Amino acid sequence: MFGRDAFDLRNPMVIIRIMCGLFYLPHILFKLNGFAGSLAFFGKAGFNPPMFFVILALVMETICLVGLTFDILTRYVGVISAGVMGVALIAVYNTKGAFWLWNLGGVEYLIFWAVASLAVALYAWQKAGVTLPFGLSAKAA
Repeated sequence: MFGRDAFDLRNPMVIIRIMCGLFYLPHILFKLNGFAGSLAFFGKAGFNPPMFFVILALVMETICLVGLTFDILTRYVGVISAGVMGVALIAVYNTKGAFWLWNLGGVEYLIFWAVASLAVALYAWQKAGVTLPFGLSAKAA
């Protein structure tokens, strides 16, 4: 946490990690500023009771915002972020159906964000020298 290389923008993975974290800020603000709409959306998506799930989403998104942006428990928060995007994908699917393009309400952005979050987590695990399954144990640069 807050190592000397946590904000080394010469490392592309640092930039991706920070962006994966900062992208949560507008999502959090949107939920807070349009709380009634957030409750309606979560209810329509099948997350009942919606109040519980909106608050849970706000808590999880805040953890991802802080953890990824400031390199706090990144190994775990990256995986959590991918899970949050997986739940968001379910919500989009439940409300809009199966569409790919983000500008049509599809899931491509969510999938990209989930994969980027997993890549950040994997990089953090490798950097810590943890042996991972499936031959993913090479040391990070």
